[in-house]
Amino acid sequence: MTFFPSREPAKLKPAIATALIPILLSMPAHADQWNLGLDNDVVIGDDGDFSNGISIGWQTADDNDFSHALLPFNWQSKLLFSPRESRKQWGAKIYQRMWTPTEIGYDYAQPNERPYAGLLELESYTAAYGSQFAQKNWLSIGLMGPASGAQATQELVHKITSSTEPLGWKYQVENQFTMQFAYEADYLFTRQAVFENSDWELSGHSYSQLGNFRSETNVGMTLRWGDDLAQSFGQLSSHQGHYGQYSMSAKDSGSLTVFTRAQAGYRFNDLTLEGDLPYDSYIQLKNQQAQASAGVVWAFPNWSLSWRFDFYSKEYESDPQDWHAYGVLSYSWIM
Repeated sequence: MTFFPSREPAKLKPAIATALIPILLSMPAHADQWNLGLDNDVVIGDDGDFSNGISIGWQTADDNDFSHALLPFNWQSKLLFSPRESRKQWGAKIYQRMWTPTEIGYDYAQPNERPYAGLLELESYTAAYGSQFAQKNWLSIGLMGPASGAQATQELVHKITSSTEPLGWKYQVENQFTMQFAYEADYLFTRQAVFENSDWELSGHSYSQLGNFRSETNVGMTLRWGDDLAQSFGQLSSHQGHYGQYSMSAKDSGSLTVFTRAQAGYRFNDLTLEGDLPYDSYIQLKNQQAQASAGVVWAFPNWSLSWRFDFYSKEYESDPQDWHAYGVLSYSWIM
C-alpha cells in the first residue's frame, strides 16, 4: 500500500518539518554529544544491496533519571523497564540510507535484482545503562521512496568520486510513510580483568523492531576487550545508525575498545524489497537472517572515533551472494 504518490514528493516536506518541531524544542541549547556516521560499501569495492547511509545525531550525558528530558523523550522512557540505579540517556538523529541492485549502470528495470530504495528517518531514543544490564529503545518516522532524497545523494557522491553513474533510480520503491519501534537489551555473562583498568567481557543481547519498514527479532552475543568496560556496557547496538556515548568514561590519555558481535534471527517484512514498484518484481524476502560485526572504538573525554565492518546474510532468496558487507565510520564530539 502506498500512502503518497511518487510524483508528488514535495508535499511530504511539511510533514517532516512538523515532526521536527517537538524534537528540536526538546534539544538543549548545547547538546552533550553530537555524532556523525557514514556507512558505505566502498570498502569492499562493490555497489549493491545496502549501499550507503549518513546519520547525524545528538545525545545527552549520563543522568540519574529522565526528569530533565522534555517530550517526547520523557514519555518514551516509560517503555524502559530498568533499575533505578542505572544511568539514563536520550537523544535523536536524522538518518538517510539507500539500497541498490548490483549493477547500477543499467537504465532499465531489473525484476530479478534488489530494487532501488531510499529511506529518510527522524528518530528519538531513550536508554538505561548499568554495568551488567542495559536497555535501549527507538521510535522513528520516515519516508521511503523518491521523497527520501537518496537518489540525489548517490548521484552527487558518485559524480564527485568519479564512480559509476546510477541510472535506474526511476525504478525505485515508491513513496511511503514509515513508522518503527525498536527495543534492545544487553545481559552480561562474564567480565574478567586482564591488566589494570583493562577487561574482557562476554555478553548476550536481544534486538527486535516492529513497523512497516521492517519487523524482525534477533538474539546474539558480544565479545569486548578494552578499558573500563563496566562504564560503557550496552553502548554497542544492533540498531543501524546508532552510536554510543564513550567519551563520558574515557581517560585523558584515551580509552580503546575492540569488539566483535554476532546475531541471528527472523525477519517478517522488508519494505525495501516488498514496497510498491513501477514494474513487476520477482524477488522474495529471505526470512532467516544473520549479522556480524567487528571494530574498534578510540575515545577521549571530548571526542571519540569508531570504525567497524558489518557483515549480513543475503536478504532475498535469489541473491547469488550469500553475504554482503560495508564499513561504518563514526565520529562524535562533546559540546
